[in-house]
Amino acid sequence: MKRINLIAVLLILIIVSGAWAQNAEVEFLYSFLQGTYQVIGRWPDSNQSYNGKIILKSKEDHFQILRSINDEEIQGVGRIATATADKIKVLTVEFTQHGQRYEATYIINSDLDNYPRLTGYLFLKTGETKRPGLEALFIDHQSLERK
Repeated sequence: MKRINLIAVLLILIIVSGAWAQNAEVEFLYSFLQGTYQVIGRWPDSNQSYNGKIILKSKEDHFQILRSINDEEIQGVGRIATATADKIKVLTVEFTQHGQRYEATYIINSDLDNYPRLTGYLFLKTGETKRPGLEALFIDHQSLERK
């Protein structure tokens, strides 16, 4: 009987520690990704490219997003989510611009200096995207120097 209790306690500890480790990883990503980025992109179903600035501001369980593209500021919301059967952590962002609802999904990486770098696809939220847009976000080193 004592052996069964010991096994049960060990299983509970393993489950709890796994959940704690996932929460710690998500909390780290919210901290790691927060900042100002230079963005280069192409709109969905278009050849029109753009560049600008994106600010990710961490707010507990999400990001407040400010997109400054072509002298227009748009607010959005971002969250750490999982993708694929391997449950890879990604950043998903939603925003509305000119009456169109968009969703972006970014792969989370770092550059050679260990700064965050995000690359992803941009879709119309309606599901009508034939060719996804593309975005690459690079940390804005000038904003780091001002801190």
